[in-house]
Amino acid sequence: MNSLEEFYFYLYVPEGAGEMGSYFASRLPGVGKVPWFICETLSCLFDDLGEMNPDYSGFKKMAQHFVLSMFDREGRPVGFCSFIPERLDLVQIDIILIKKDLRGRGLGRILLGYLEQALQHGAVLYVRQVTGTGRKFFTRCGFSRDVQLFKVLKAGNRLYNAGPGRVPAAGACV
Repeated sequence: MNSLEEFYFYLYVPEGAGEMGSYFASRLPGVGKVPWFICETLSCLFDDLGEMNPDYSGFKKMAQHFVLSMFDREGRPVGFCSFIPERLDLVQIDIILIKKDLRGRGLGRILLGYLEQALQHGAVLYVRQVTGTGRKFFTRCGFSRDVQLFKVLKAGNRLYNAGPGRVPAAGACV
């Protein structure tokens, strides 16, 4: 079973994010901040998008969103999550993508669970557009189906609860 300690996490904060960027960077244990060019190269490394349309507008707008990336201990990219915090308690998940050869191992859950740590009790995560596989993934992660997929974070439904001494280390992987 994979755990957070097996990975490095990096956060891209879009220009002008100010307080929101500082908030997320401070609430994600061990995260390293990265410039946009690191995230830009990620999209080239993910040659299989699964059911996602390669022309999806979210890829073109990623520089305007927060991007949480996950690397293994050898410095290889594992996956990334592009998200849009509308408020501190309302966050849209735009893209979660795991490398094709690593899918089905729970890595998307680890990535999403790590992001959840930054959000306070009662915060809402939601997904506007989702593929069939994505819908299955999000419902397995505790999202409910309404008009859109959403999840209200509370003590019993977080994917990962960090305890003392369980903070992943940040490191230079790229």
